[in-house]
Amino acid sequence: MAPPISEQPVRPPSRDFTYFLVLVVLVFPLWSIPLFSWAFVLYELKGGGLWNLSWHGKALFTYALAEVLFSVYHHTLYKFVNGPCPIPPGNIEELTLTFKRITQTGLADLAEYDEETINESRPGSPAEAVEALSPTDPRAVDFQNQFRNWFGGVPWSQVRRKEMCAWLYWSLFYEHIPEFDKIPPKNLKVLLDCLDLIEKRTGTTIPEGSNPNAQPKLLTLDPVSVWWRPLIYYLVVAFGDFVMKQLLIHVGGMTLGTRHGIDYLVRVPSTWDACKDPTPIVFAYGLGIGLPQYSTIIYGFLTRVPDRPLFVLLQPHISQQIFHPRFLAPKNRKETMVIMRQLLADFGWVPNPSDSRNGASDGRKPKGITLASHSNGSYVHAWFLKDAPDLVARSLYIDPVTFCGWEGDLCLKFLYNPATNGLQLIMNYFVSTEIGISNLLQRQFDWTANTLFFEEIPHARDPARNKFIVAHNDVVYCAPRIKKYLRSHGVRKGLYYNPKGQHGLALIPGTEGFNELITWLREPEQY
Repeated sequence: MAPPISEQPVRPPSRDFTYFLVLVVLVFPLWSIPLFSWAFVLYELKGGGLWNLSWHGKALFTYALAEVLFSVYHHTLYKFVNGPCPIPPGNIEELTLTFKRITQTGLADLAEYDEETINESRPGSPAEAVEALSPTDPRAVDFQNQFRNWFGGVPWSQVRRKEMCAWLYWSLFYEHIPEFDKIPPKNLKVLLDCLDLIEKRTGTTIPEGSNPNAQPKLLTLDPVSVWWRPLIYYLVVAFGDFVMKQLLIHVGGMTLGTRHGIDYLVRVPSTWDACKDPTPIVFAYGLGIGLPQYSTIIYGFLTRVPDRPLFVLLQPHISQQIFHPRFLAPKNRKETMVIMRQLLADFGWVPNPSDSRNGASDGRKPKGITLASHSNGSYVHAWFLKDAPDLVARSLYIDPVTFCGWEGDLCLKFLYNPATNGLQLIMNYFVSTEIGISNLLQRQFDWTANTLFFEEIPHARDPARNKFIVAHNDVVYCAPRIKKYLRSHGVRKGLYYNPKGQHGLALIPGTEGFNELITWLREPEQY
């Protein structure tokens, strides 16, 4: 009899030809520029032939010197980023509720729910009591198999109490666990309560002791993974961002604005009426190089649905804008939502609380916004739905990573597992190991705030109010798990699952995913 899936070893695939092709053609040439710049500068300074160089040679030396100085600056930023995690412990009540929701997820059999006939505002899982399962219960085995991702994918039976408590303490308080007799009593109670929930949900008792081969992934405490890259790379990215902004301003009719440290681009049609016309689109993009990378979807919003405003939230900390003053100082959930609520109210897109308090309302009430997000932008989406659901009339999730974050797939695949093919290496070098992105994911990441549960989505099973675009072959997250999670809670028509899709494919005009999301945006809005 074969062992359960949670006991089967995870064997990573070997590196294929595309990995070495990308390494030789793309990664190594960029990675080696600072190295060769140091060698050239030191050689010329030591040899004393600098002043005998032609003007071409002097120009090359000047560029190489700039790369050398930038590499020193980059290393200084790395040392800063690799410091202590700046996130304070969250609210104890919210943390314990989050863990309860995690262990409740998947307990109820909701596979037969139908969005056309189920009218309850909450699905069944949050109502389930967390009781001890049998270790062979399929629900327990599934939870074991997913949760072991946080311990490097070792067989579940190899996880020991010391490592489990270390992971739980990090996930609760963003700190290394002290000796048990030095843990504050309140923290200790929360820790033991969560450990009890994990043991009940997995149907196992975590053995005492330690296993060095099952070290936990402590996302915001582990050393930050950063690969250096040259000054010329950041200059090209900055130039591309500047050009895209100018095109969107002068051709797309958008306006660049800033409010309390949040940058944005906005366009409002001159004849649009907030109370009668379709809701404005607010778009939060994902990791990468920002506007140049997302130009196709932004252009699609401007041209395919031109009858409504468009707001693009600019995020320099995930767009490799190293010269931006807030590059390593991203706004957190609370700061972002306070600013965004007031900003959208000032635009007249959402009700302004001050108007009703002061009796200034004229009886015309805006309907709210259509919130669209891609990938990492779905964390901002989650903040809206947690803190300001009244602002959101409709939601469009493209390749959402905010669901099932507790299972560890995203963390393991995107940050810890070594690349084995060309696409993974591109994601690794050009995205996940860039210093600003690493700072966000490995020092500023609040996984409790960034995890969205189904019951936190207003009208989640209404396909007119919520649209989920998920790609089966996504290299960033485990798409089948997202599909299973949404389908088990009754999402049918609202889920577009592309069996051949890849991460970001739905952003490209002409693809099935792009056509699907544009069609959904154009549908008559129903409330």
